[in-house]
Parts: sequence; structure tokens; C-alpha cells
Amino acid sequence: MKKVTLIGIQKDKDNILKTIQSLGNLEVSSFEEQGGAEGEDAILELGKSQDLAALEEIQSQLSQVEFGLDLMNQYNPVKSGLFDTKPQVDTQELARVFDSRNEILAVVSELRRLEDSLNEISLNETRLNNTIMQMEPWEKLDIPLSQLEDTLTTRVLAGTISSSSVQRFLDAIHDMGNDLIFIQQLGQTRDETCFFVVYHKSIEEEVSQVFKEFAFSTSNFAGFEDRPKQIINQTKEKLNKAQKTRDQIIKEITDLSNVRRDLELLYDALLVEIDRQQAVHNLIETHHTFVLRGWVPAKEAEKFSQTLRDRVKDIYIKLEDPDPDEDFPVALENHPFITPFEMVTDLYSTPNPRELDPNTVMAPFYAMFFGIMMGDAGYGIIMTIAAYFFIKKMKPKGDTKKLAGVILIGSIFTFIWGAIFGGWFGDAGTLFGINPIWFNPSEEPIKMLAFCFACGVIHVFAGMGVKAYANIKEGRILDAIFDQGLWYVFYIGIILWLIGGMAGLGQALTQAGKIMTIAGAVGLVLTQGRDKKNIFAKFFSGALSLYDVTGFLSDVLSYSRLFALGLTTGVIGTVMNQLGAMVGAKWYGWILAAAILIVGHGFNIVINLLGAFVHSSRLQYIEFYGKFFEGGGKAFRPLRIRTKYTDINN
Repeated sequence: MKKVTLIGIQKDKDNILKTIQSLGNLEVSSFEEQGGAEGEDAILELGKSQDLAALEEIQSQLSQVEFGLDLMNQYNPVKSGLFDTKPQVDTQELARVFDSRNEILAVVSELRRLEDSLNEISLNETRLNNTIMQMEPWEKLDIPLSQLEDTLTTRVLAGTISSSSVQRFLDAIHDMGNDLIFIQQLGQTRDETCFFVVYHKSIEEEVSQVFKEFAFSTSNFAGFEDRPKQIINQTKEKLNKAQKTRDQIIKEITDLSNVRRDLELLYDALLVEIDRQQAVHNLIETHHTFVLRGWVPAKEAEKFSQTLRDRVKDIYIKLEDPDPDEDFPVALENHPFITPFEMVTDLYSTPNPRELDPNTVMAPFYAMFFGIMMGDAGYGIIMTIAAYFFIKKMKPKGDTKKLAGVILIGSIFTFIWGAIFGGWFGDAGTLFGINPIWFNPSEEPIKMLAFCFACGVIHVFAGMGVKAYANIKEGRILDAIFDQGLWYVFYIGIILWLIGGMAGLGQALTQAGKIMTIAGAVGLVLTQGRDKKNIFAKFFSGALSLYDVTGFLSDVLSYSRLFALGLTTGVIGTVMNQLGAMVGAKWYGWILAAAILIVGHGFNIVINLLGAFVHSSRLQYIEFYGKFFEGGGKAFRPLRIRTKYTDINN
């Protein structure tokens, strides 16, 4: 990385920032990050306060546009194909839309008004529906509700009791043996039954006792005048009118959808402007000049500087190396085969700017383990075609592109290892006489398990080797010898000792293993506590370090997951073939068999692809990166043109 200091004139600021954004290779940093000079704070705060207001205004406009697009998509969604690509536009078109944004935002204001109307209609519909629900139990009451009033000699009321008490309530009224009361049972709600009651005031006390016994609750119809049935019919008419109004408003929203493209363009234009304004917020400004600081990849630094000088006459650019103890953003540069796997590392942590990029060593192991876990050549062919078609047709960007690349490369290795182990859509290869190039893991599981452990040993040793290389590169040769070299001797000695005894490969191999193990152990005891001051602490710490062999064994055992997942893929595929064969015995069964095979193998691919991705990543993060990787770096985030709905073609 090169540290950039740029000084320009205020009138050129917009042009300079647009040029930087179009180049897309400079990360603008704040002066706090790079350490602003004393006395710059007041100027910096002045510039920030002005720029922050402009930034907030544009962010507000972006929110308005997002609202408009969401409303259009709610009532008039875009029907897009599976492999539709984003439209290509140029920066001039984005600039045109940005300059005319007030006209487009006026459409958003109209959309906001229409949504407010819809919300008002929804509230009104809720009230009307509540009215209907309230009146439906009283629909049989053929009296205007305004007339539910006492007369000089009678009580007139409507009320409810619990539905579970209806019969006992009616019996109690009947037992009064009085003709001075009239009661009519009407409809009911979920838990209560409605009654209309008229009785003479002379029996007030008797009726009140019955009402009290059955918790008779008088209903209040304040605000209602007509008969319940009339109220229901009138309310339904109002609902119909509200629905027609709603449909009309939705039609207006749909008609406004013809400006959807302008809204999408404006969204991207505002997104670009927001990124630029956030960069402005990191500048130091005076009335006539401004100062920008940032980082640019070293190989692009001269081209970056020359491009700006060609476009702007009055500009000062200084390029310098970072200070020895200065942190800077990390921009990885790798071979196209390696680049997709950067995403795997980024999910764990960004490399430290001064450590080795682990992706070059990690990528081949990741692809290999992915292929072993999938372990089916037929699946590999399908996955390769699908991933390649996705990349070519959809043209993904960023991490999506890298993920597709990981799957594509992993699919190729899936085909290779599937052919090696004889996996073709489960056991379908046996039907066509296709034999494994090496051996069949399901027939020789011990051999497969030993192979997986061997892969684990090589992978762990590679991680130790990266750490040794880093120590040597930084001048710590003794650390490489003591902390990695002696462990190599110790571990290899144990392996030779075990292999020689178990496989009967000869006394010489076993003896060599013993000697290496003892020599390595002695060396570790004498050196692993070298940072201690007390001689007893040195010895104790060195002896205690031998316990790390359990960690090594644990790491190697973790690679049994290669066998487990690979076996799972093959077994599920075989089961699907057997199910298909069972239902396909008769001629009409072939249709069902085809469906079972397509769905079953499709499910097997998806679920095991997910497992292969996760477990391959886990082996890198724990067993491999645990040996050397520090991480904690800050990813390089240059000021560039970032869009959501369109792709920039220049």
C-alpha cells in the first residue's frame, strides 16, 4: 500500500472526487486514523459540520426513493426472470437523473399521499368491520336502536349473558310466572347470547334479582339510530365504496410505476453521491483548499497519481510508504484460481497487513477437501455446469462472485475425487461398469479413514510450515527451528513409529521413528521454555509443552469428517437409486421414479454442498489457521461507484 496525501482547490473538489470514485482504487481515510497534525481539529470540525448536513439531506432523499420503490413493488411487483441481469448505464445518465431528482422526488411525494390515503381507508375499513361484527348478533332485533328507551311504565333494554347459562336464564324468567315481561332471544357472539327485554316497572325487583344471578350485561348502542339490519347493510355499502376507492388508488400507484426505472436510477445516483459525501466528511477544508488522505495499492499508485494530474491542473499529490508501525488496509491480490477463496478467509478474519496471505496455501486444500466430502463425479458435473452458467449469465460481483467461484472450483474437484472413488450418482456407476480409479470407500472404510488422517497430517504440517516460513522471513530463524522444526521431528517420529509397528514395514523404520521421537521430545523440553528466566521454569515449561501432542492428535482426528461426509453423500445417493428402482418396476412407474431421482439427488446435492462448504471452512479455520494465522486486519474499502439496480459500463 502507498499512503496518499492530496491537496486541491475547492473549485476542483467535486471533479477530483468523481475521478477518484470512477478509478475505484483509493480508500479515503480520516485524519484521526492517520494522525492529523496538531491544530487541524477546528478546521476539520468546521468542514465536517457543513458536509454532514449535505450528507443527511441526500440520505433522506434515498429513504424517500426507497419508500417509493417499495410501494410500487408492493402493488405492482416486477416480474423478473431467474437469470435477468441488471441494465447497463453510464455515469452521465446517473448524473442526469441526480440533477433532475426534484422532479422524481415529486412523484415520491404523490406516492406518499396515496399511501396515506390507503392507510386512512384501512383504518376506516377496520371501524366499519367492527361495526358489522357488533351489529350481527342483534340483526333479528326489528326496532330502531334509538328507540331502546324506557317508557313511563316499562323498562326497555338489550343485553347479553353467558351462552352456557341461556337455558337456566330462560327457565328462571319462566318460573317468575309473570306476564308483565317480554323477552326475545337474538343472535350470539363467541361466548355470549343476546336478548331484547321489555318488562313492567312493577316487577323491577324480581327481574333485577334474576339479571344479577345470571350476570346480565346491558348493551350500549350510543351513536346508532337505525335497526341493526339496516346498519349492517349501510355499513356494507360503505365498505364497498371504500374498496372501490382503494382500487382506484392502487391503480394510480400502478400508473405511476412507469417512473420505476427513473426511481431505480435515482436510487443508484444517490447511493453514489452518499459514498462521495462520506468521503468529503473525512477531508480537511479551508475556504479555498482541501486536504485528502488515503491509501492506494502500490502497483496502481503511479497510474492513480498521473490520471488525477492529467484531469486537474492545480493539484498536489504525495505518495509514500507506510511507517513501520503504521496499520494500513489490506488489499489481496491473487491468481484467479485463488481469488474466490479470499471470501472464505474474510468470513474468518482479514489478514494482518504484515503477515502472509494464507489464501495461496489454503485454496488447494479447501478445494481438495470440498471434493472429497462431496465425492460424487455425477454431482460434480451437474454442479460445475450450474456454477459456470450462473457466473456467465448472472455476472455476479463481490462476495457472490467469489462464492460462485468457490463452488465452481469445488465442483471440479468433486468430479475428480468422485471418479477416483467411483461415485457416480451414488452407486449408479456400477450399472454401467464404471469402476473407481483407486478404491471404493464404502467397501474399504479403514483405508479411506487412513487416507483422511494422512490428509490431515499434511494439512497441519502445511500450517506449521507457513509459520516457520514467516519466522524465517522476519529473521527469527531459531524460532522456526525450535517452534516448528523440532515439532516436525517429534510428530514424524511418532508417525513412523506407529506405522512401522502397525503395518509391519520393518524394524529399521520403527527404530528410526523411536529415535526421532526421543530426539524431538528432548529438543522440545530444552527449548520450549527458553523465554523463562528460572532454569526450573524453563525445564517445567518445556516438559509441559509435550502435552500439545494431544492437540495434534485431536486436529488429525477432525479430518475423519472427510470420510463421514463423503460416505453420507454416497449412501443417500444410493438410497435414492434404490427408491427409484422400487417404484419403477412397471412402465408407469418410470414417471414416479424419475421424480424421485430428480428430487432426491437434487436434495442430496444441496444439503451436502452446504455441509462441504461449512466443514471445509471449519478445517481451515481451526486446524490450519490455528497454526499461524493472526488476522485482525482491515479490509481495503476504496471509494468506488456502488449501485444496486444498475451496472456502470464505463
